[in-house]
Amino acid sequence: MKCLPTIILTMLTISVNSNPLRAQTIASFGNPSELRNWSVVNDSVMGGISTSRFEQTDDGNLLFQGTLSLENNGGFVSIRSRPDSFDLQNVEGFKIKTRGDGRTYYLDLRVKGQRTSGSFRAAFPTQKDTWTETFLPASKFVRQSFGRPFSDIPLNPSDVNSIGFTLSDKNPGPFKLEIEYVRATSSTSQDSTLGSSRTPVSQIKGPRALIELAISRGVPIFNQGNPDACAAIYEITCRSLLESIVVPESARTVLLEALDKSILTTSGTRKAWILRYALDEVLELLPER
Repeated sequence: MKCLPTIILTMLTISVNSNPLRAQTIASFGNPSELRNWSVVNDSVMGGISTSRFEQTDDGNLLFQGTLSLENNGGFVSIRSRPDSFDLQNVEGFKIKTRGDGRTYYLDLRVKGQRTSGSFRAAFPTQKDTWTETFLPASKFVRQSFGRPFSDIPLNPSDVNSIGFTLSDKNPGPFKLEIEYVRATSSTSQDSTLGSSRTPVSQIKGPRALIELAISRGVPIFNQGNPDACAAIYEITCRSLLESIVVPESARTVLLEALDKSILTTSGTRKAWILRYALDEVLELLPER
């Protein structure tokens, strides 16, 4: 393999710490399998006739849409994730990136042991057809059950095991909300230095080791809320692999197709997943060590 370009040496050893708060991505939708962990819960459980559905967009976001109805004492639509384990220590709040229709929605957080009908809820407005990033402090979440608030019960973020979105603004008609991510931000600044005690870049031996290193250093950056930096690492790795004389032609085809596809999206999350899938496929095509 040729010597690695200076740019990849730099990208694989830099420290990503541009944000004073640590941001952990707890929901993103670039991987289609993530949507299997989500489900719809509408007012039909109480006799209402509101309808909703969700799907993955071409940019790897979650699109939640449908029609809100107030008939039969209805008036809410929602989606939620299945219970999962999150590491939300020292969390100060939650950051969401959405594109809406001008209506006000809720971000719902469910905690261990809580009844399925209840959640901790904070409202956020949307601008019609405009992407906005909203920060919701943990102190703003109010516990509720069937819409009845219990403001004397504070949210403990470390107990959160499910997230969701609800519309219940008493305004019947169609709605549409697109979600790129949900991130938890904490006051504990953690410098995710890529040049850590793991394999030094100078010791990379061949394409397989390069891919494994890129993934091991890209994943934590993605999870800490910086998909653009993760995508950049994967992109540079793909381009470096194309310079290697030992990468088979079938793997080159995979890399070129992924790079071409990634150029067509402006979503860092989607781009990271496109390139990650390609790197995983190339690993399967490479000869064993």
